[in-house]
Amino acid sequence: MRIGRTLLGIAMIALVTAGCGGSGSHDNASRPADTAPPKSGKELPIAITSAEPGLLTVKTLLCALPPEPTDDAAFTERVLWTMRKHTVAMAGIPGRTSAACEGGKVSEKPGVTTRCTVTYNGVKVPWSIRFEEPAGDLKPYEITNAGQTVLTAKSVYGEFWREYNRVSKHLRCGKVPDLELVAYGQDTGHRCQYASSIDGKARWVNVPVSVGERGVIFDNGRSPESP
Repeated sequence: MRIGRTLLGIAMIALVTAGCGGSGSHDNASRPADTAPPKSGKELPIAITSAEPGLLTVKTLLCALPPEPTDDAAFTERVLWTMRKHTVAMAGIPGRTSAACEGGKVSEKPGVTTRCTVTYNGVKVPWSIRFEEPAGDLKPYEITNAGQTVLTAKSVYGEFWREYNRVSKHLRCGKVPDLELVAYGQDTGHRCQYASSIDGKARWVNVPVSVGERGVIFDNGRSPESP
């Protein structure tokens, strides 16, 4: 029996078991009242005015992947599928993927790290897997992102709409490349913004963009505040 320990956390397990179907928009909330856009502060160039229909959700992630290997499939095949799943989940948008490990196979020797790569629409995302010392009949292992992941413009714009359209009618983002490799869990340098009333005046509030285990994160994961 093997126990997989992944740095991506329990939330990703829910993504695996939820199955296909459903909408990717999450556009169920009412919009805030129409107000004039802010006159102060630098306005970012991209207006975010609608949901992104291609945005993946808990219900649609599996539809963006090949069928999950069965329990009797080779261990390496199952590990590579898991890495592809996590990569697509962080990208937030369906994409073409492939995966391979150095030497063609995961080493199950305790203390040995096998480096693997998932290719998402031509961009290579590094992963690794390491087995620990057996604990009785158990062979624990850890799958780890090696510090880089993909960022997609559609995911940034779509997630910003999904999280902030209930907060402000005026949403904007900087120009994000269609696809780029970024540092995992760190500020990407990209910004989005929403209109908020500060001291009675409407102003732009900029929030940083990063990518974590569940995909795009705004403002270091803090919940948006009403204007």
